[in-house]
Amino acid sequence: MPEILKNISRVNLQMRRGAVVFGEVVYAPGGICGPRIQQDYQIVIVHQGELDLRLDDRRIEVAAHHAILLSPGHREHFCFARTQETRHSWCSIDAAAVPAKLRRSFRAANKPAPVDARIEALMELGKTTFFEGRPGTALENTFHLNLGLALLAGFALGVQARIPALNPGDQALLRAEHFLAKKFGQPLSLAHTATAAGVSRQHLLKLFRLRRGNTPTQYLYERRLCAAADQLAHTGLSIKEIAGHCGFANEFHFSRKFKEAYGKSPRAWRSQKWSGGN
Repeated sequence: MPEILKNISRVNLQMRRGAVVFGEVVYAPGGICGPRIQQDYQIVIVHQGELDLRLDDRRIEVAAHHAILLSPGHREHFCFARTQETRHSWCSIDAAAVPAKLRRSFRAANKPAPVDARIEALMELGKTTFFEGRPGTALENTFHLNLGLALLAGFALGVQARIPALNPGDQALLRAEHFLAKKFGQPLSLAHTATAAGVSRQHLLKLFRLRRGNTPTQYLYERRLCAAADQLAHTGLSIKEIAGHCGFANEFHFSRKFKEAYGKSPRAWRSQKWSGGN
C-alpha cells in the first residue's frame, strides 16, 4: 500500500547508517502519514503537538513527550495535531538486524509511554553526526545499530516496568528481587526481604520455591557471587575488599561460597581470567 504524506512543514534531519535511520520531521497542523504497512522496528517520540495513530484496528493517542514502539507487519495511519505543528523524532531499525531475542519484547512494548531524559539523550545522540571519517564504515554502522538497539530496548524496559504484575504473588516477588538486587552488599536477613516484599517470611519462601525453584537466600547469594565475579575479573580490588563490597561476612566465607559455585578459589579464578583462560 503506497505511503501518503501530507502537510510536512520541514524535514529537519534524516540520516541512515547501515541498518538504522534516525530522523526528525515537523508536520503542519492536520498533517498525515499513511496508511502504510510498517517494515521496521521503530520508535517515534513526539516532542511537540500530538499523534492520533490508527494501528490496525486500534486507535492510540500519543501526547507530547511520549513515544510508541512500532513493529513490522502492522497497518499504520498517522494523523497529527489539527491546531498546531507536530514535531517528532524516530529511529528505525531493519527487522533483520534486530536480534530474535529482542523482537518479542519490542512487539510487547506497543503502548505509548512518557520518555525520560535518558531516552531523549539517546535519540539526540543518534541524530548527531560527529564522526569525521567516511560514512558507512563498519565501525560507524555498528555504533549506530547498537545505539538504536539501546534506544528501543531502553524504552521497552520503561514500558515493561509500568505493566503491573499479574497477581499479588508476582508483585511480592518483584519487590523482593528488586530489594535484593539493590541491597545485596549489605547484611540482610529473610525478615528484611519479607518486609520489603510486603509478605510474611513463610509466604515469601513459598513464592520463591514455587515460582523460582530456589529460596530468597539462594537468590541473594547468586547476586553476591555474580557481582563478586565481575569485580574479580574487571578490578584490582583485593579478595577482602570484594568480599566486603558484596555482602560476605569475611574473605574466608566469600572464598568458600565462591569455590562451591565456580569450582575454584577467587584468587585462582581471577588468575585464570587474567591469563586469558575461560
